[in-house]
Amino acid sequence: MVLKVLDSGSRRNGYILHGETESLLVEVGCRLSEVKKALDYDLSSIVGAVISHEHNDHSGYINSYLKAGILCMAPRETFEAKEVKDLRYLARAVEPGNGYMAGGFKIIPFELEHDVRCFGYLIEHEEMGRLAFITDTPACDYEFPGLNHIMIEANHAKDIMEDNIISGRLSAAMRPRLLKSHMELQTTKDTLSKWVMDGVNNIILIHLSAGNSDQQRFVNEVRETTGKPVYAAERGLAISLDINPY
Repeated sequence: MVLKVLDSGSRRNGYILHGETESLLVEVGCRLSEVKKALDYDLSSIVGAVISHEHNDHSGYINSYLKAGILCMAPRETFEAKEVKDLRYLARAVEPGNGYMAGGFKIIPFELEHDVRCFGYLIEHEEMGRLAFITDTPACDYEFPGLNHIMIEANHAKDIMEDNIISGRLSAAMRPRLLKSHMELQTTKDTLSKWVMDGVNNIILIHLSAGNSDQQRFVNEVRETTGKPVYAAERGLAISLDINPY
């Protein structure tokens, strides 16, 4: 299993869990043409897509994915916001705590905190084991047993944000939304430090703010906290998510 990052951040988000015979899309904030390019113009392996919430950087192209015949799983509110009418077939409204299948992928949504309804996902596949996907939330109080991979938001650092406000690069009006809707670096580290890391092979930091983060610093600090390989999601990144890294 390979994680392919189409993009990650405040403008667009899209990821592919690409296995030997089947692939799962995570977020549909990038054009379908980018998915086609990443998969060598062969969409036959795609078994579905999971979507966290209705904001365009995560779900802006959901209707084009549905028109292409791709099963999309998301909160019901996301389909309503995007005016998707028929939820019987390709558009599947999911609920936290319930289990769903897309090909060989087992998927369990869980509730996150945001300014609209937002889900994280626990995703399991025989090729990669168990992955937790967490984005657009100021905190995550769940603990997940048996994780092999973690994709978690590390959106901003308070000191960088405050420096930007003082210098005038960022409006002070943005502070409340960032603090209430997105995970700050220290919170990311505190969250990960509570989890059992024995089986974790990779930690991928996602949704870094373009102006309020420092990619290398974030990677270094989370690596020091967890003792695990850490990557910052950026366009074009590809990482092996095999259950056995050796």
